[in-house]
Amino acid sequence: MLTIGKKALIEALLCIAGGIILLLSAASSSRAACGSDAGEVDASCYGGNLPAAVADALASDRPLLLPAGTYSLSQTLVIDYLPRADSGFRIISRGARIDGTAIHNGPVLAIVCSGGTTAKPKSCFYFHEEGSLFVNADTSDYAVRFGHDDFSDAHNSAKIDHLIVNNRSQAATASGLRLNYVLNSDIFAVADAGGGGAGLDLEQVQFSKISGAGSATNGTAMLIRGGYTMANTIQAMDLEASRFCLAITSPSANHNTFVSPYFACPTAVVALNGASNLLLNPLYAGTPPANPGSQIGIVTLP
Repeated sequence: MLTIGKKALIEALLCIAGGIILLLSAASSSRAACGSDAGEVDASCYGGNLPAAVADALASDRPLLLPAGTYSLSQTLVIDYLPRADSGFRIISRGARIDGTAIHNGPVLAIVCSGGTTAKPKSCFYFHEEGSLFVNADTSDYAVRFGHDDFSDAHNSAKIDHLIVNNRSQAATASGLRLNYVLNSDIFAVADAGGGGAGLDLEQVQFSKISGAGSATNGTAMLIRGGYTMANTIQAMDLEASRFCLAITSPSANHNTFVSPYFACPTAVVALNGASNLLLNPLYAGTPPANPGSQIGIVTLP
């Protein structure tokens, strides 16, 4: 009986020691994940201070890691990656949700690269949003802006893996995602707005590939206006639940190809300007089917 008692005591002590080792290992791993020597800047280590995490990531030239969870904001999160303009900046989102519904004026998220002017834009390269990132908004503005409105920053070779924007505001100007000066980029975005603005707005986008979806309850699902938007391939694009699916007002919008676009709005297209914009095998959905609308500068096949 004594032998059995000693054995049980030794086993119990071994279990306790094992638990202590596991706890120490977990604590050490946590310190390593949040330390300055970690390979990424983990936003969960900043007690909800997302701007501080962004600043550290930019200063240390490390990717910003957004683990799954909600990150609340009370003012616009500005990611100015000028310090990494030549090498790029990477955000790794593991299903993170940025909640900016407390912001009612201005964007929730602004991705910019300062230092340029409209006459001489700053060239910035390789911004990368990796994984699924959700942005929730309740603003009369765009929920997300990529680039300055004055085209003073040119974003080259950007990649947006999976960006989901939802602006619940019903204001007349409430919109989803605005792409200002974007070149040679690959973007998948779902941009929805509850107001009268635009779900997805292409201001000056060139030789890029764009996929996803757009809607604006009382506005336009996809708007092309402003500057030179040309030579883009827009594919696997769902435009619906809006007054107008696609509006083209820029005279410098040309040679954009829409591959099998899906239009499910009362009026599918309002093309008031542009040239040689190709709709390849479009589907006009709904009952009754969407009215094709004005076709200035539009070529449709078949």
